[in-house]
Amino acid sequence: MTASNEEIAQQLYKQKRYKEALPLLEEGANAGSAWAHGVLGWMYWYGHAVRKDRDRSLHHYQLAHDGGDDSAAHPLGLSHFEAGRPELALEWFRKDRHRPISSLYWQYRTIEAHPHLAKHAGEADDILLEAADSGHLFAKRDVACRMMKGHKRFGTRRQGLFLWLGIYPDLFRLGLADLYDERLR
Repeated sequence: MTASNEEIAQQLYKQKRYKEALPLLEEGANAGSAWAHGVLGWMYWYGHAVRKDRDRSLHHYQLAHDGGDDSAAHPLGLSHFEAGRPELALEWFRKDRHRPISSLYWQYRTIEAHPHLAKHAGEADDILLEAADSGHLFAKRDVACRMMKGHKRFGTRRQGLFLWLGIYPDLFRLGLADLYDERLR
């Protein structure tokens, strides 16, 4: 893919003209462009200008990551999480350097759902606290709920209530937004 074709593909993609960008992206992917593979992975995952195909999506995301696009680790982790492959999901979330805070939250979610994956007792709690301290709103929500339920490691019920009241407006605002967002203030 020539530099000008990649620029055109990027412009078409930004303008949400996916059908027009598709041939340029396929050309770029065939030429080894990690960015093109990443976009194609996204398009196949959500069915933009192509039929939804999770297997092709994973294939493109894998090639994007292999080509140096570290941001592909997060969707690979999410796809394995949703497909019921927690070991692979956790492996990809731990590789994710592009969205480190969201990655922490999804590591927590994976270990919480599959406790046998924890390296040590309390690992899920440690990861949850780290994500909450980093500003992930859903992690803060989960910490507040644990506090209000009486989990002393996280804090008192009163602290949990104040934490919940402090983040509630943001959670309400984000309730209809993308679940996979970083959730940073």
